[in-house]
Formats: sequence, structure tokens, C-alpha cells
Amino acid sequence: MSTAAGTLTERAPGLPVRVGRAAQQLRPVLQLGVRRLLGRKSPFQMTFSLTNRCNFLCKYCRIPTQHLDEMTTPEWIEVIDEFRAAGMGRASLIGGEPLVREDAGEIIRHLNAVGVHSAMNTNGWSVAERIEDVSRLDLVCITLDGPEEIHDRQRRKGSYRRVLDGIERLRRRNRPVVTMTVVTRKGADNIRHVLEVAKEMGTRAYFQLVHNENVDVNAPIAPDITAERVEELMDELKSLKAQGWPVGNSFSILAQQRRDRYIGTCEDCHAGRYYGYVFSDGTVAPCLLTQHQVPPRNGKQRGYLRAFHEMQAPVGPGCSCSATHEVNLILDFDVGALFEALNVTLRAARP
Repeated sequence: MSTAAGTLTERAPGLPVRVGRAAQQLRPVLQLGVRRLLGRKSPFQMTFSLTNRCNFLCKYCRIPTQHLDEMTTPEWIEVIDEFRAAGMGRASLIGGEPLVREDAGEIIRHLNAVGVHSAMNTNGWSVAERIEDVSRLDLVCITLDGPEEIHDRQRRKGSYRRVLDGIERLRRRNRPVVTMTVVTRKGADNIRHVLEVAKEMGTRAYFQLVHNENVDVNAPIAPDITAERVEELMDELKSLKAQGWPVGNSFSILAQQRRDRYIGTCEDCHAGRYYGYVFSDGTVAPCLLTQHQVPPRNGKQRGYLRAFHEMQAPVGPGCSCSATHEVNLILDFDVGALFEALNVTLRAARP
């Protein structure tokens, strides 16, 4: 397959290839460290929202109703190459549902070819039919909201069984998989079920409180869940994690969210400095929740890296995005978060 970077060829996943990829991924880490010391930006981790389209219309999400233009495959290759040359070491593909794009596999293969650690957030519906593409990822995050009745009611009928099937197929191929549970008022009582699935299938489970359905950073987080219930949930997750259940959230994050459903403020966040988002229409923004704080299509018009460096820090009360704040804590050298990240990495490396 020919791309802007040349011809991509199949390679057996042997030790020399793994060592080569590790060496490729080390350079962005070193660049990040140097730039942090110098107080300079570095696009170490970028999230690419390939599309707002989705084959679901979840109860708590209206992203599929927010229509955006979509860049072509060559344009996405250009985005990847520009950020890779500037120090990108990790990339996450999201939507909408990224697998509704037929070229998702080509984008993944290009990330592999240039040595970028690749991840994807997916609803799991199409994993079986796209297994050859999805199994090339370094990490797959599949949403699981609770038992079949709860999950299917909030997301799509039949999706629960597809999630379990997708996880099983990926685990058979030794692909690292985690689940993400969006905690709603109705789903808050089902975290143990999610952890039972994770334990049985050899994955880890992450949890975050539901955001506003239109992803507005200034809208309240999970307003129908009381502060007392949030405290109970975080205490339960901390207790279960201490007992050895596969809770992915670090103790640091759980403790922060127990004090305040906002894990951290926008002022404290590293979004826009060491990681950011590129949306399907070419907009470069600090994060999903602050995408409207930058000019639309700024990356496509001015250059993606230039748009990243010109971008102002995000403004707002913060969010409950556990994955974002785990990255923040790692960048701040939080011992608990670093230990958790190392633990996840070692588990993922096991055959």
C-alpha cells in the first residue's frame, strides 16, 4: 500500500521489530523531557477525531448530531507526518465511531509504519468485522456501561454482546484491551458487573462521570448524581482496587474525584501544551470539551503544528475525563499514576 511516507509492508511481529519500534518511540519521550525543562510545547500525545459520525446514538452523547466535514485519507496522513516529525509519540483515534471510516485501517497502518504508539476508542460494534485493522493497534478501549440491559438501553440493542465478543477476539490475538464506563445515574450501581467482566476477560476497567451530552466544558458534570453518591462510588472503587479488582483508575485520580467530581481545572491541565486534539474538519484544539475555544479549521488553514503552537490554554472549570488526568499526573511525576501506568504497560506486554 502506497502512502505519503512510502510503501507499507507486512512485518512479522518478532523481537527485532519490537525493539525497533521501542527505539522509535523513545525519541519523542526524550524530546518531551527536554522541552518541558525549557518550558516549550511538545505535541507528544495527540487525539485524532476521524469523524463525528457514529452507528450509535447514545443517551448521553450528541456528537453524531454535530455534523463536521471530514478530511481525506491523504490529509490525515499529512497530519500524522507533521506531528510525528515534531515529536508525537502516541496517537489515539476517536469519533463518533472511528470504525465507520473505511480507511481507519490505512490510518492505523501508517501510525505503525512511522513508529507511533496507536490507540482507539470504539463502541465495539464493528471489531469482529474489522479485526485485521483493530488488532494492529497498541491499545483498544471499548465502552462498557454495565450489564446487558443497562448497556443496550443506553447505547444500542445488541451492543453488549458485541463488546464481549470484540474483547475476546482481541485477547485471543494478545492485543491489550481496556474498557471505559461512562457513569450515569442509572449505571452507577453496576460498576461491580463491569469489573467482573474485566476480571474474567483479563482486561482493566476505567470509569468516568458522564459529561454534558454536547461536550460543553462549562456545563455541569453528572448533575443528576449527588455529591454523596460520587463519594460513595469513588470509595467503592478505591476499596475494590485495593482488594485486587482490575480498576484502571489510579488511586490518585479516585481520591481527587472523591473530593470534587471535577478531577482538575483547565488551568492545571496540560492539554494544549503536551497533547491536543485534531478534529475531522482540521480544527486543532486542546481537547474535546474546549474545541469551540479555537478558530474552526485552524489547522487546515494555517498548518496543524502551527495551530498547535498558536493555541491558547483551555479555559473552564475542568472535567471528569479520567484518561486525560492520568496523563496530567504522569507528566507531573505523580508516583501513584506512574506506578499504575507501569503496571498497565507490563500487563499489556505479557503474552
